[in-house]
Amino acid sequence: MRDAYARLERDLDVLEALPVFVAYNANVDAIVRVDEELESFLDRPSDPGETTPSTPLESKRDLAAAIARTMAAGHGDEIATTDTFAATLESDLEPDTQQMGGQAGIMTNLLTALGMAPITYTYLLSERQLSMFDHPEAVRYPVIEDDRVGYVPLSEAENAERTKINWVFEFGEGDELFGVEATEDTRFIAASRPPEFDLRAGDLDGTIDQVGAVVDGALLAGYHNLTPDHVETGYEETHRHARDVIRRLRSATDVDIHVEYAVTHDDDLRASMYELILPVANVVGVDAHELTMLHDDAGVGAVEEPPSEATPFEPDEILDHYRMLEAVREELGVDCVQLHAMEYHLAVTDAYHSPEALLRGLEFAAVNAAAKAARGHISASEDLETGLEYELSRKGREAIELLAARVDGRAEDGTLCEPTVAACPNRVVADPAGTVGIGDIVSASSFVLEVAVAGDEGED
Repeated sequence: MRDAYARLERDLDVLEALPVFVAYNANVDAIVRVDEELESFLDRPSDPGETTPSTPLESKRDLAAAIARTMAAGHGDEIATTDTFAATLESDLEPDTQQMGGQAGIMTNLLTALGMAPITYTYLLSERQLSMFDHPEAVRYPVIEDDRVGYVPLSEAENAERTKINWVFEFGEGDELFGVEATEDTRFIAASRPPEFDLRAGDLDGTIDQVGAVVDGALLAGYHNLTPDHVETGYEETHRHARDVIRRLRSATDVDIHVEYAVTHDDDLRASMYELILPVANVVGVDAHELTMLHDDAGVGAVEEPPSEATPFEPDEILDHYRMLEAVREELGVDCVQLHAMEYHLAVTDAYHSPEALLRGLEFAAVNAAAKAARGHISASEDLETGLEYELSRKGREAIELLAARVDGRAEDGTLCEPTVAACPNRVVADPAGTVGIGDIVSASSFVLEVAVAGDEGED
């Protein structure tokens, strides 16, 4: 255990003051526990657990159908709401708690907790949203004057009265709603889609290369937030613009780009993201459900029946996940695709950073994930010590040993580190304080440590 604490300290040291750009989506998560009180607020769907809700959600019945279906499926999900229904929820439903939401917001809070120096852009920054940042003094916000990028503290960057609010309905295994029993600890998100969002950042888009010149990496997310109301002629025009911004961001120093994928049930939106956004990333981060969607959208057919979180975990699922990741990575042409699953973290790679840097990032992510699950929030680097108190998943170790045999590699202490694949077991928190944002925590922590370690290796 002493070695684990020493290693954590070394990881934190290499991250100190590391500059990373983060965009685009930050919001307030209004968290509601699924219980009898919520059931009394909602309207019963016709066939709970099986009913397919409308997209976007328009009513309490639609919302009930979406939550119940997610509980039965055993994996997290997200569906947008109409503006009208979003207003209804805000006026009629009282959240149990509120916290920072949105991938960029969650990642920014983590980076400041780890002692890093993020530059963050988000399109709506209200006083209420500002209050959700743990260390706003450590975050720089980009502003443009005479075609030059400058930076101001977040406290000086407030630009809106409206706050984007996502409603997060959390449930644990065995919880019930309208007779449907949850098969896993996870959540359903009813996401608002304010009309202000269009993936355009004004003058910053034309000067983003100046940001790329002063950061060591970029964590980008929120491309799934578009709706038909945000675009006039389809998603492609907006995503082409966003793709050009990514290319401009890395034009000065070829900075590493991580794009965090997210579920959307809009087929056209997913197709546009797949074609235009994901291929220009270095790394794409996904959970198991998102990987299945990507695999299906890619049409690669690497696995006939992908593993389902609705059924008990079996270690050989990792073999399917590996084949899916390998096929998707090759089809997209990206350097690396990373999976954060319940029992393990797994990455397939080609011509990215060293496998040792990749594995170190995944192991650091497992500590971060356990700390987040156990505490509900990471507000300082000392909080990560909580993550070390949790054991590595036995099933995850078994799975990785199976994968090692499959790739003619060797599993050491439950980890795998080969030229084209790295994996480590997750740390098991049996009774998590919260599940929202754990995937974002995993992706952000693994990526930044990979970048930092690779930078140190380059200096040696």
